[in-house]
Amino acid sequence: RKILCVFPRYTPSFGTFEYAYALTDGVRAFMPPQGLLVIAAVLPPSWQVRFVDENIDPATPGDFAWADAVFVSGMHIQRRQINDICGRAHAAGKVTALGGPSVSACPEYYPDFDYLHIGELGDATDTLIERLGRDPSRPAHQVRLTTAVRRDMTEFPQPAYELLPLQRYFIGSIQFSSGCPYQCEFCDIPGLYGRNPRLKTPQQITAELDKLLACGLLGAVYFVDDNFIGNRRAVQELLPHLIAWQKRNGFALQFACEATLNIAKRPEILSQMRDAYFTTVFCGIETPDRDALKAMAKAHNTMVPILEGVQTLNRYGMEVVSGIILGLDTDRPDTGDSILDFIAQSQIPMLTINLLQALPQTPLWDRLARENRLVDDDGRDSNVDFRLPYDMVVGMWRETMARAYTPQKLFARFEHQDRVTYPNRLQPPNSPQR
Repeated sequence: RKILCVFPRYTPSFGTFEYAYALTDGVRAFMPPQGLLVIAAVLPPSWQVRFVDENIDPATPGDFAWADAVFVSGMHIQRRQINDICGRAHAAGKVTALGGPSVSACPEYYPDFDYLHIGELGDATDTLIERLGRDPSRPAHQVRLTTAVRRDMTEFPQPAYELLPLQRYFIGSIQFSSGCPYQCEFCDIPGLYGRNPRLKTPQQITAELDKLLACGLLGAVYFVDDNFIGNRRAVQELLPHLIAWQKRNGFALQFACEATLNIAKRPEILSQMRDAYFTTVFCGIETPDRDALKAMAKAHNTMVPILEGVQTLNRYGMEVVSGIILGLDTDRPDTGDSILDFIAQSQIPMLTINLLQALPQTPLWDRLARENRLVDDDGRDSNVDFRLPYDMVVGMWRETMARAYTPQKLFARFEHQDRVTYPNRLQPPNSPQR
């Protein structure tokens, strides 16, 4: 069979740096799509695979004509583009299969796809491959395949990085674990992937890093785990392998990850992360308001004072990137000013300041549904009926972003990092790889 894997384009957003690519040397997209790359790697060796990331270039009519079947994956934010790919594939007479987090949470969003793959890599994947191997024509009715038995992550193949021009991405990607032990009200990760993180072996990770280098990745790689320290013991077992890999490879890559802020209470982990050349940690701080953190079931962010936690990471040479949410039930008319005060005190350079969105399969969605506060209106910036007036919240969000990102203030925050964070980083030796 000939399988065309198509990853849908993101709507341009702050978080993917879309408008900064013109300043870079050929970067066209943010990060390689891990999930679809793994699916491409599990297909039978005799099958031909073509991979198109529409964040780099769109799939062409020739791509669709070449294929026997079209595989797609994506998140809710890509829903419109996902369905557009399905329409183009069907216009070319090709069978379509959709997997990934959006369809796994809301299969009803995608009535036109021929096959829906609901859940993670596992027995549903095997069934899909077997059915297409037997008959690649479109079924008379939509077929839903739901994973009952997930493949152990120790049996995952290396993602098919060779199918992509890795040099065109802002940052590389790699996955060590899946799942998160916490149950933040707004997050769908526990519902989709479970609370007990499942893991690859350190040997798998170093082999994938070898492959990333061999396929031409430059600069940095991001651990896309929902929470890098979701299993602290496993991370402590992994880090010595990463340190040894860096020494063997001349510290060819910087590492970044996402972790809960209580990582600041683990100096034994932070020390090894520094030695492995971790330079950036994304923390979902969400809000500096302790009462709001408790209301959203994110009390673990209060285990260490937030500013102290940020400073601790800085002392280990790690720049913090933060997620912030506006539109919480605990917000007040002056919440935007409080966030700006927090930014000024923390000196975090990059913060994704988002409006609250309710995702299906989250406690937030369930609560707002009970309260009749979900709004189905594509013209709004959020599907939440806020406690504060909608226009007030949106106006506060826009003003907070504008004031946080004046060139002078952004430069000052990076200048602060240059003084207090970057000197604490590991200073790798010169090497051919660097």
